[in-house]
Amino acid sequence: MVRFQDYPCSFARSAEKWIGIIAGSWNQKFFDDRRGSWLSPGMQTTVKVSVTKVQPKMGCGYVLFVFLLAAGLGLLAIAVKNYAQADNIWTKNSMIPGVFGAALVLGAGAYLKFVKRLVREGREEAERRAQFPGQPWKWKKEWLQPVIEAKTGGSAAAMWVFGVFWNAISLPGAWVVLHDPHPKKGAYFVFLFPLVGLGLLASAIYQTVRWRKFGRVRFVPSTMPGAIGGYLGGVIEVPARVLPEADARLSLKCIRREIRGSGKSSSTTENVLWEHEVRIARDKWVTGLGGTQIPVLFYIPPECGGSDDSDRNNEVLWRLSASAEVPGVDFSTAFVVPVFATGETAPPPEAGHPLLEVYSDEDLDAAALRRCGVRHEGNTFYFSASHLPGTRITTAVLTLGLLGLLGWYWGRGIHPMVWIVTIFFGLILSLFTLDVWCDGFELKIDGEGVEVTKRRPWGTKVTRVARSEVQSVSHQKSMSSGENQYYRLNLIGAAGTNPAGPQAGESFLVRKLRHQLEQLQQQGQVAPEKMYELEREIMTGLRRQPSFTVQFAKHIPGLTKAEAIGAMVLAAIKGSKL
Repeated sequence: MVRFQDYPCSFARSAEKWIGIIAGSWNQKFFDDRRGSWLSPGMQTTVKVSVTKVQPKMGCGYVLFVFLLAAGLGLLAIAVKNYAQADNIWTKNSMIPGVFGAALVLGAGAYLKFVKRLVREGREEAERRAQFPGQPWKWKKEWLQPVIEAKTGGSAAAMWVFGVFWNAISLPGAWVVLHDPHPKKGAYFVFLFPLVGLGLLASAIYQTVRWRKFGRVRFVPSTMPGAIGGYLGGVIEVPARVLPEADARLSLKCIRREIRGSGKSSSTTENVLWEHEVRIARDKWVTGLGGTQIPVLFYIPPECGGSDDSDRNNEVLWRLSASAEVPGVDFSTAFVVPVFATGETAPPPEAGHPLLEVYSDEDLDAAALRRCGVRHEGNTFYFSASHLPGTRITTAVLTLGLLGLLGWYWGRGIHPMVWIVTIFFGLILSLFTLDVWCDGFELKIDGEGVEVTKRRPWGTKVTRVARSEVQSVSHQKSMSSGENQYYRLNLIGAAGTNPAGPQAGESFLVRKLRHQLEQLQQQGQVAPEKMYELEREIMTGLRRQPSFTVQFAKHIPGLTKAEAIGAMVLAAIKGSKL
């Protein structure tokens, strides 16, 4: 079935969702016992819920087509009438309904054509589901061919449609305000919408230039599908010569996409469950007269979940992407690839060795560390959040703009609720600004100890632990921006917290268990047998928890870089050679 889910455009995904609902192509069912997931570090096990899809029908599609066509013809009739009354002169009373009427008529025809194709392909997919019940990688149309096409051209087309539609709505309103000055200055805020429209058109132009520059990029898999507990391999074929200026990036990500709410209140979030990234040196790209070939080979751990779109509001997809900085418009492409548990497994690759000769592990030189907000000098590591692209400039501009807005409020009789809302969002922005500009960590290794200093605007916190007690470095997600994930790093002590007294760097869970234990010891109204049982349960929980958890970094971009930096810090603490 044709889907816009792979396009990097929320409008396209929303359009597909609403068109599908209107055409009757999906039966969205909500379950109280929806799919649950339990995440180990970077992995996931999924309990599947069966969702029955309804055969697409054209009934509602024809109804909406008639409504759109009737509304468009009605607006065109009004435009013709106003044109005639104005002595055959185009005025705003005839131009605006004429533009909207023509757009509705054209949209009605395009909608009918799209829904017919949607219904036809939905029927074909239902036949494939019945023919291959245990092979879901044979259900989707885009996975039936020996190649998987990138969605670059479709993404540019979707952005053009949305940009033209947005500007067709916003420009007439701005034109009216510009030619008919309003006494209320607030009316001029309407000019913000054409500015957004210009940004959309600029994005559409950029994607179109990229599509024209690199052509129809496709992924030729060596096996279909990629196997959980096995490998995903193949070649990305680019019909143009790609001459990177730096090392290229090749990544494979398992993503859970969730749609929450409905209608105007719906939102789409993408949570990266697992990812792995490799580098390809610029001198190892296979480039010739016929184009460029990028070799692909990833091992998929057995703990990962397979592709699953049984619930459209909570689906799991696998995305293969490649990018490189080149002269002019940079190269970037992405594919949604099938990954399933086929029963065919293979031994994992040897740790520390790339799967292919052209691949390189993460090179943590000074420049790479600086891009991650890390500075390494001797036995000391410095971490900050100032490496996030454009954050310092953005937060400074937003903070100054907010202060200017509050100054403009002063003495103008602004409603108190407006003040409260503005100050509330200002406080949130201020916390993020302080986090970017002022927060930081310093990890110093000296003698037998590790000292972590956290710098904050309201004070400095120093935590010291023994080097011998550091067992591992864990990573946790700190924030996300679209598909980009950022991680915090923690020093983890050996399991078994000493219940005799608080220790440095104890986690919140450990402090909570210790507080419960103290409360039980102070209570005299609980039966001795019950008291002993509860104390034993809490003591068992304490012994299972790590002796300490000390955060020393945050906002490290990407799981691969977070793991590499964590291994680098752990090696320095253990005294190993880097």
